Amino acid sequence: MSLKDLKEKIVTEIPITAIVGGYIPITRKGTTTLAVCPFHDDHKPSMYVTDDKKMYKCFACGAGGNAIDFVVNFKNLDFVDALKEICNSQGLSFDDYYQKKAKPPKLEMAEKILTKSSQLYCKLATTGSYEKYTEFIKNRDLNAEIAKTYSLGYAPKDSKLTSYLSSIPNEKERSFALSVAQEIGLIKVDQKDGKSHYDTFRDRIIFPIWDQYGQVVGYTSRAVFDYQKAKYMNSKESFVFNKKHILYGLHLAKSSIRSKDACILVEGNMDQIALYNKGFTNSVAVQGVALGDSSLRNLKGMTSNFILSLDNDQAGWSASERINRQCLEAGITPRFLDLSPHKDPDDFLQSEGSVELQKRIDSAKVFIDEQLDRAMPEKMPEILDSQLQLLDKCFKILSPLKESLSATERAAQIAKRIGLKSDSSQIINNYKQFLSGEQAASPPTHFAEQPPESLMTESFHEEIPYEELHYLHGEETLLSVNAISKIETTLLTEIIKHPECLTNDKIRDLLDFVSSDEVKNYIKRLKEIFYEIDESEFVSIVSNLTENGSFSNELKETISQALRSYRPVPLEEDVVKIIIFDIKKKLQELELRLLKDEIKERRKACTTNEEINELMKELLEIEKKLVVIKSQRHK
Repeated sequence: MSLKDLKEKIVTEIPITAIVGGYIPITRKGTTTLAVCPFHDDHKPSMYVTDDKKMYKCFACGAGGNAIDFVVNFKNLDFVDALKEICNSQGLSFDDYYQKKAKPPKLEMAEKILTKSSQLYCKLATTGSYEKYTEFIKNRDLNAEIAKTYSLGYAPKDSKLTSYLSSIPNEKERSFALSVAQEIGLIKVDQKDGKSHYDTFRDRIIFPIWDQYGQVVGYTSRAVFDYQKAKYMNSKESFVFNKKHILYGLHLAKSSIRSKDACILVEGNMDQIALYNKGFTNSVAVQGVALGDSSLRNLKGMTSNFILSLDNDQAGWSASERINRQCLEAGITPRFLDLSPHKDPDDFLQSEGSVELQKRIDSAKVFIDEQLDRAMPEKMPEILDSQLQLLDKCFKILSPLKESLSATERAAQIAKRIGLKSDSSQIINNYKQFLSGEQAASPPTHFAEQPPESLMTESFHEEIPYEELHYLHGEETLLSVNAISKIETTLLTEIIKHPECLTNDKIRDLLDFVSSDEVKNYIKRLKEIFYEIDESEFVSIVSNLTENGSFSNELKETISQALRSYRPVPLEEDVVKIIIFDIKKKLQELELRLLKDEIKERRKACTTNEEINELMKELLEIEKKLVVIKSQRHK
């Protein structure tokens, strides 16, 4: 069974009133069921919920759809999460319709160890035997409920995790568990006795770190004694943990981010916990001071309103500038939450309280405007060269906005503020010239920009194989290795226009034209999801897959343009075969024409008649092949 079967079962077999009525009051009047519409400021029932038509419709604001659409919109969930929610409320088993792929044994063992270790640390903390943990919870004003929500724990000095793993009865499984635990950095080998191990985290408060689905993937730990070398110590980078791809607390904040249509980005775990504890449940923390590209894409899929609230020091400001630039390049304009005179959100809440923080959020200005304000000296320069240097500094700040109206208007306003007499058109022309020079002189900014080494806590840095990361997080992301050729672009366009081709075995003939791993994997993913969805969902789901994946801009643009030409017209199998034949023929012709163009370019570099004659022979052979291909007809 598939998610398509589950969707069909929910829509056709469960009365829509049973699902909608679980979220809002509904009233029956004869054969009609009415409700106060939750999607606009409704005071008298204007939403009709009809079991016969299996639809809801508000005739005031226009909201409407089936039962799944209602849950998606009412709870701010994505399609799959909405299905899970309905299954839970209606007594259906989601897992019967959605079977996860088998995980590699090492990954499965790592997740099992991380889950068990989190439970162990949490259980030890609640025994009351560790005074330092109790003091920490009390001093931080954290109650038992919030400590349970975050599974806060304590790792004592006597290596409880090593003892637990060493007690596994089966020798083979025990050896495997110890080796995996060592690889992901939870235990270490005793240098004096190579056969013994000890826990990495000892006498430390433990903060589990989850991926966006709620699976523990690593830890941050905090020292409790002054003599301990590092105040904070993180899990090492491994096949299961990569800081760039983690946002602390995202699994708790997802729903709130969607419903509030805003996300507060902070720097530390305790800042995120403190905010969540005080009702600011739409907050997440970056790990270290860097924001990975996949993390940015995840957040962008939930909201376009970012509020930067990193630590109020130079390191935090520098990190905020980097994140702001990433966001601007991704089409998001973050705001800046001023915490002064306090160091971080946790300190602010303890000193000023929730009401004052909300006021600061409501009045938060655009981050780039804060940057421009800080770039201004107390006294404006009077010498022209100094004024122009200051203007260039502001142009640098504006550059991620490119030539947008948002950038050019700010450039003109800043020039007047500096005291320049040139008119706006001249300033804007200078700004555009600055952009041209900057693009030629420097490489593009990458999302995964690393913070200075001096800002790192005691952790390890090694690249994680991307395939394993993809498997772990379940993200619909792919890594672009080769540039997309014109042939591959054409193929993608044709497949999007005629996705029925994906279900035909002849699709293999078309994949022979593909050399890019990115395109191969993308087509494979399209084939998987096409079996799961209705034609009516194709555009929205493919758009979501493409925008939220790590695809090249060229592939994204190709898919975006092709989707505009898609029309949900069911095709017979014989018609699909003809379409595949025509696509193959088109690709063969294109391949030969591109080869002709390449030969013509090579001809320009020829220095002898012999070389020219050889190339002319090649062109003649290509023309013969083109004639043959054009004459082919589907049998």
